[in-house]
Amino acid sequence: MSYVDTLPSDEESCYYAQHLEFHPRADAMIPPARTDDELAAILPRCPNITSAYLGGIRDLSSRTLIVLAESATNLMQLDISGCRDVTNLGLNALAARCTELESVGLSRVTSITDPALARLVRGLPRLEELEMNGLPLVTSVSVRDIWLYARHLRRWTLAGCSHVTDSAFPWVPAREALRARESDSARPRTWLDDLPPLVLPPTHTLDALRVLDLSHCVRLTDSAIVGLVPHAPRIKYLSLAGCVALTDRALHAVCALGDHLWNVDLGGLVHVTDRGVFALASSCRRLQTVDISFIPALSDLVVLEISALPRLQQLAAGGLPKLTDNAALFLAEHALELELLHLADCTRLTLDGVRAILRRLQKLEHLGLSGIPAMRRRGVRRFSEPAPEGWDERKQGVHRVFREGNIRALAEFLEKEEWREREAERLNILFEPRGDDSRALY
Repeated sequence: MSYVDTLPSDEESCYYAQHLEFHPRADAMIPPARTDDELAAILPRCPNITSAYLGGIRDLSSRTLIVLAESATNLMQLDISGCRDVTNLGLNALAARCTELESVGLSRVTSITDPALARLVRGLPRLEELEMNGLPLVTSVSVRDIWLYARHLRRWTLAGCSHVTDSAFPWVPAREALRARESDSARPRTWLDDLPPLVLPPTHTLDALRVLDLSHCVRLTDSAIVGLVPHAPRIKYLSLAGCVALTDRALHAVCALGDHLWNVDLGGLVHVTDRGVFALASSCRRLQTVDISFIPALSDLVVLEISALPRLQQLAAGGLPKLTDNAALFLAEHALELELLHLADCTRLTLDGVRAILRRLQKLEHLGLSGIPAMRRRGVRRFSEPAPEGWDERKQGVHRVFREGNIRALAEFLEKEEWREREAERLNILFEPRGDDSRALY
């Protein structure tokens, strides 16, 4: 039996309860559906729980996790993301008693440290999913144990772990060539940089790993990516967004994933150039989702190569100051399967490029054109989604996001305005933009 935002009420329902789920409140002022004390009182009578999503219990404590571990020894899925009161004691109990766990969510449990995480990984031989985003006390020491012991991982996210460094990832001979350049960097060395290399045999690979999220691990350099790819050769989704120290060398290493890679997020890699992204798009021809937002050095040539990907469905290319209408024409001509396109803050785009996209990309369901001066055109606002609360048009530019039917309506409106402009020119009269659907020239 499953219980969502509630608890079983009698002995029989407690015995047969298998799934507990508590959603976090969107408004922090609203009290949670249940408290830590209420959950701790009921858990000893629930021996058959196999999945527990407890992120909605704000005051969840290690005491309750220990009770859960002692009573539900067949637990397979656990998510305590955002439960800031949980400490290492709770994780130690899970590692000792709940050895059947396959999926664990620990994101934003800020008091977790390396010893508890390492013990947890060593005690869970069947672990397939691990979410450990935003853990400020976790370092490379425990991440190395994940490479050693979590051989069956399919999904691994460690976004925002700011103390994870290159030493957390396997060493390969190719990293030697990068050592001299890294030693010349201005960043002071710490004891994490002096950890011995993690040398794994070539046969020691995480073949099951399909999803890896390293976004905003700001201390990672090219050396980490060069080391991880040979030991995780079948990654399907890779996020490197916000890893600001990465360069083209890292993308050349990712090229080795080839057709295994379907989705890649490179947003904010400010040191990457056309050469790196071009090589990636040329090598990984099965890419379906690509995010190259806010990489200022990229030009139209990158979009030309990406638009030729035969399975491309989603492209985020916002904040590229060098992008022009040529990029829009490339997309309109080649990326006919596109369903989602973000070109926000590409300030050099004009209405001609937007019209070309709208004419050709018939499968488009989401189009983001915020921050583009040309989209201030009279009459365009009515087709856009409402701006989010707090949006300041003077600082952030116009908000222009179009979805589904409004995309078709926008296309018809711009076609009508183009017809009016041609007719006005033919009749040698002054063209005046209109905001309605009328075709009248006056």
